[in-house]
Amino acid sequence: MILMDFVFVFIFALILSAILGRGFGWRHPANRDAAGPSMLFLFLILLFVMWAGGAWIPLWGPVWFGAPWLTLLLIGLAVALLILALAAPAAETPPAQPEAIREKEDAVAVGAVFGIFFWVLIAGLLIAVIGGYLV
Repeated sequence: MILMDFVFVFIFALILSAILGRGFGWRHPANRDAAGPSMLFLFLILLFVMWAGGAWIPLWGPVWFGAPWLTLLLIGLAVALLILALAAPAAETPPAQPEAIREKEDAVAVGAVFGIFFWVLIAGLLIAVIGGYLV
């Protein structure tokens, strides 16, 4: 059961991160230029959130290969929509020269905060996954 849950979570995370990254053009707020790291960021967040949700929330819905998958998909859709709504791309305007320097410094600070938050979130979700299967 754990293996099939992970397979479904992996497939749904791939699909949803591709839809957000390519279909909607979502980019990581700290690095709006690169699509690859943004999709990897989305994939990892969705993977661990869906896996932790599947470990704690009772799974229901149609069963395929011995595992109910609808709950995992709904968790992934909710988190994907939340990410899309909270970190929507901002309209880009050409900045003035002094503002460009300040924005570059702000981008470095935002990248550092997102990096720390990302790893704390992944560690917390991994602990939630382990705890959900042990309880």
